[in-house]
Amino acid sequence: MKYLSTLIAMFLALPFAAFAQDSKGDQEVRDFIAEYERAVASRDLAFLERVMPDDYVYSGPSGKMTTRAQALTYFREQREKPAYKSHSLEHLNVKVHVVNNMALVTNDWISVISANDSTNTAPTTYVGRHTGVFEKRNGCWMVIAEHDSEKPYDDKWMVEGLAKAGREYNELTRRLRSGRSYAELESAGDIASLNRTLAEEYTYTSRDGTISSKAQVVESYKTHQIIIESAEVLEHNARTIENGAAVETGKIRYLGTSAGRPFDITERDTTTWAFYDGRWQITANHASAVKQ
Repeated sequence: MKYLSTLIAMFLALPFAAFAQDSKGDQEVRDFIAEYERAVASRDLAFLERVMPDDYVYSGPSGKMTTRAQALTYFREQREKPAYKSHSLEHLNVKVHVVNNMALVTNDWISVISANDSTNTAPTTYVGRHTGVFEKRNGCWMVIAEHDSEKPYDDKWMVEGLAKAGREYNELTRRLRSGRSYAELESAGDIASLNRTLAEEYTYTSRDGTISSKAQVVESYKTHQIIIESAEVLEHNARTIENGAAVETGKIRYLGTSAGRPFDITERDTTTWAFYDGRWQITANHASAVKQ
């Protein structure tokens, strides 16, 4: 697992210290949660390791469970290289209920973030619900379980965002295949843009069935001799799948040269996109030749 969903960081960082309650036992819980919130925000691993017991679990919107070890790994990675920037965080309809050594927290949330590795990514708004369960063990409060749900995005908004990401990728491909050297592509920032656009698990399946990894695709630009002079989109379809994925299919005609020899090729392409860390990334491309 490269990293956990951005959602866990947003939800664990909710400023619970501001929650107002009437019960006498609530103050102690609020004090603890305030410390927890500060530890999450500062990535204080020593504190988090102390208050997240071995049986801690986090359940995300997709239903996937995250263990204590996975959560701590995520915080460690985010401390070293943050993946997103938080613009705002709002919590609504907060309820805190304390019974003896147990505490339950529920609330609505609205969070606005953007990817930290791209200046061109517009902020994304996430909306959902959060439930946290806390227990006092041996005189100390612990975080036992947390569960989040996420409101589905508006399909129109998702399609528009996907279309924008697709246009940016096509323009990036044109720049990458403009005949410049690898050093020039690096200097212009195009290699960095390619690395941001392709997910770590990315694979490319070529017209002859050859499969290339992300590293191999990036490496290929050091020796490539293909220049694309024009790319005409003949067909295009896109379909989003809930909040996290989309599939694009289409037909494109390419004109250019390969090792100095002209070509005129029409392809059918299938592109699979994943939406995380506030932006679209490509997880797979598959191309097949169309007979003229």
